[in-house]
Amino acid sequence: MIKRVEKNCKIPEIYDEFQKHNQVKNLSEQTIKFYYWNLKPFFDYLSSAKINSISEISKDTVNDFILEQKQKYDNSISINTHIRAVRAFLYYAMENNYLPSFKIQLIKQPEKVMETYSDDDIKKLIIKPNIKSCSFVEYRDWALVNYFLETGNRLRSVINIKVSDIHITERKVILHITKNREEIETPLTKTLLSILPPYIRTWGLSNDSYLFPSVTGEQLTENAAKHTIAKYNVKHGVSITSIHAFRHTFARNYIVTGGSSFKLQSLLGHKNIEMTKHYVHLFGEDLAKDIDQHSILERIKPTSNRLSKSKRCL
Repeated sequence: MIKRVEKNCKIPEIYDEFQKHNQVKNLSEQTIKFYYWNLKPFFDYLSSAKINSISEISKDTVNDFILEQKQKYDNSISINTHIRAVRAFLYYAMENNYLPSFKIQLIKQPEKVMETYSDDDIKKLIIKPNIKSCSFVEYRDWALVNYFLETGNRLRSVINIKVSDIHITERKVILHITKNREEIETPLTKTLLSILPPYIRTWGLSNDSYLFPSVTGEQLTENAAKHTIAKYNVKHGVSITSIHAFRHTFARNYIVTGGSSFKLQSLLGHKNIEMTKHYVHLFGEDLAKDIDQHSILERIKPTSNRLSKSKRCL
């Protein structure tokens, strides 16, 4: 196959082509912005190194950029975020024969500890408010916390749920806005089925209403949701304020209670099993705590450990 050689293509030209390619692939606006912001440090480095053409970039260029990043930041997560963007951009250039192929690897980073809510935290958070005296915000936040704990859904998906997406008879909620941009059905537990209908009726939410709206009936923004849940948690004596920690807590509970990793993958909306396996790896040690409860031999014990005299081996 004849390969084209583009020796004098300027980096901004290839970047524009790369982003156009991403738009054609129907990547989300969030992903487009991710590349914009996280490629900026790399482009700044190239400019300082007087590298203007795409063909001037080599593996050494990338390695030097990574070393510069390590001098600037003592945070492997931030550095890897930049490397992921650089890798996607340069791999696009390689696939289109603007560059010879070479591998770009992430730097090693310490295992991230996933924050989860303890049972004591959860007990404090799910105390039902007095409907006669509580405000809409308090009741909504209580329902929202229960929803997060029972579904593990991402915040962005949840703030986009409308009342019409809740199907009580079929025991499911339909998520239209997801990370993978695919519609997902999430099953509703008995607990949620006992919480959501009264919540909807009490506040007179219509089918077109957002399930968890602002006081004015508008859609909650991600920042507003984070702020209100942080305030709710602190008020209930819980120091953890992360909404994403509810997702981790859901996954941990599902794993330690014997749930299937393949079902968990579907429930969490993971595109592949690898991230789900990461959860299993992190929380798998908790499985040993209750292992005796699942022991066959503990459940089925012999009536006697002693052999009768007549059957005793000679």
